[in-house]
Amino acid sequence: MNQYIFTYSIIGITAVFTFYALKNETFLEKTLFSIDGIIRSNEYYRILSPIFIHANSGHFLFNMFSLYSFAMGIEMKYGPGVTAFIYLFSGIGAGLLSLILHRNERNYRALGASGAVCGIIFASIFLIPGGSIIVFPLPVPIPAWAYAMLFVAGSIYASNRMAEGVAHDAHLGGALIGVITAGIIDPQALTDNSLLLGAVVIPIVLFFVFNKRISHFLQK
Repeated sequence: MNQYIFTYSIIGITAVFTFYALKNETFLEKTLFSIDGIIRSNEYYRILSPIFIHANSGHFLFNMFSLYSFAMGIEMKYGPGVTAFIYLFSGIGAGLLSLILHRNERNYRALGASGAVCGIIFASIFLIPGGSIIVFPLPVPIPAWAYAMLFVAGSIYASNRMAEGVAHDAHLGGALIGVITAGIIDPQALTDNSLLLGAVVIPIVLFFVFNKRISHFLQK
């Protein structure tokens, strides 16, 4: 277990906070991502705190299973410090992106570790090449790079349709931060997979360039 101390610890910590939040509405309201809380009340901790709470047990289990599936490979190869850096940096990056995108939506709120988990997944694709993942209901594993392509395409499509209750733009932000952290940790991991890098990063960057809310923010 010591070999995967970060992976097991973050799952345990997230479980405690999630199930406490589900039983304590006051705690939930104080920790979820809230535009009103961040901008009007200067509660900047809300950029990070939502990665430790989830909307329900299904939300929690899906994110933690995804984290477990990809984080252990990174932790085995690079150690708990690097894994924690990717996870937390991706979570903060996704939170900041949500703040930019939704800053004029006072009632916008979100929770969950999806942005941080996406960072782990996309960092893993480059740092641990050749991996695979089981995607229900497919009977056989698919290559991790194929999952990355499907994820990017699906998130851009869903974000353009403004799927209610799912912050797909933050997912993409977490994924992009994950790729950036992979490059910081091992630049060769990106240069050795330049085609995949372009296939993942270019659509995400184009999405943000042409996103009306981002464009309006940059023009100010």
